[in-house]
Amino acid sequence: MKRNIVAAAAACFMTLAVAGSALSATPGRNAGATDQPLAARVSCGQTIVTNTKLLNDLIDCPSNGIVIGTDNVTLDLNGHVIDGDATQFADCPPDEPCDVGVFSSGHTGVTIKGGTVREFTFGVILDATENSRLSRLALNDNLWSGLIVAGASHSTVTGLSVSGNGLTTDQAGIDIFDSHDLAIERNSVVGNGDIGFYVIGLEDSRIDKNAAAGNPEAGILMEGNRNTLTRNRISDGGDAIIVSGDGNIVGDNQLSSTGCDGECGFGVSLEGGTGNLVERNEMRHFHLAGIRVASFETEGGPPTTGNTVSGNLVRDSDLDGVIVEATATDTLVERNLVVGSGDDGIDVDNPRTTVSRNIALHNADLGIEAVPGITDGGGNKAHANGNRAQCTNVACN
Repeated sequence: MKRNIVAAAAACFMTLAVAGSALSATPGRNAGATDQPLAARVSCGQTIVTNTKLLNDLIDCPSNGIVIGTDNVTLDLNGHVIDGDATQFADCPPDEPCDVGVFSSGHTGVTIKGGTVREFTFGVILDATENSRLSRLALNDNLWSGLIVAGASHSTVTGLSVSGNGLTTDQAGIDIFDSHDLAIERNSVVGNGDIGFYVIGLEDSRIDKNAAAGNPEAGILMEGNRNTLTRNRISDGGDAIIVSGDGNIVGDNQLSSTGCDGECGFGVSLEGGTGNLVERNEMRHFHLAGIRVASFETEGGPPTTGNTVSGNLVRDSDLDGVIVEATATDTLVERNLVVGSGDDGIDVDNPRTTVSRNIALHNADLGIEAVPGITDGGGNKAHANGNRAQCTNVACN
């Protein structure tokens, strides 16, 4: 999928502006919340400035659900529902948040946990925060995204169930922008309108042990540096993981697809950057390729150079198992096992590629098809592939 990540990010920020300048409002700060949660009945649009445990549901809120108004506050939904009226608020004043289930901007040490937020324009917005935590929330059926995290650091998003968001607006389940040192772990993101996790400008963070299924464009689209995307399970969408940036690790993920038509259907698509490692992933049944390494410089993306594809298991791709496109340079492809592809097991179209110790079995055409001039690192094996040559421009045993 040839998607311009930067342009897509700009489009998403435009959506925020349309929704009522939600990210620009910063409620006044108090000294901080009290240590013990106060069991309380609350009303739609209420601003809380103390630790609060809900005693009631909020139903059919016409605009906001709850606004966080200070640092170091815990909002415990206590199993309750914060419910919008499923209609976008029409007359939002400038520089005020509108139609957000739970909104926090400019506050540190915020915790939001333990309940359901649904049928708002945005489920939860956490903006300009550090040392904050979201946990055990169901964010469902919001008009745009279930969750937006922007300008955050040293914070965690864990144990969320995010589904049915953005179905009529083609939006993601979770959006994360311009943040660093986050832990995004053990979340389930299923059946949203566009992408499961849409992540732009993330650094030094981990996206670990999440499940994403049925998000039609991609499970995870991430642009950023020095992140780890590990041990995630992604199925039944267009692409599983799309990544761009420097020094990222995409490892130990289990990826599968029921297939799709057109320019979609990659297990891992590395679309720009240097020093990235795609390793030890297992992927099955992708339409175009299990792994693609490519650059989209003509569409405004960065060059793709000096990346490694190592130790992956790729099964039953409709076309190629692993493809290194002509736009990607200085790629190392090593120790991968590629089985049952509908075309070639490994297809290398740039001569500045090293191919070493791979195994290609039972692919419909060649085990390894490489252009002249590549570096043969040795130890490659190809057997029982459809083309009797087994490999081109690389020695295969």
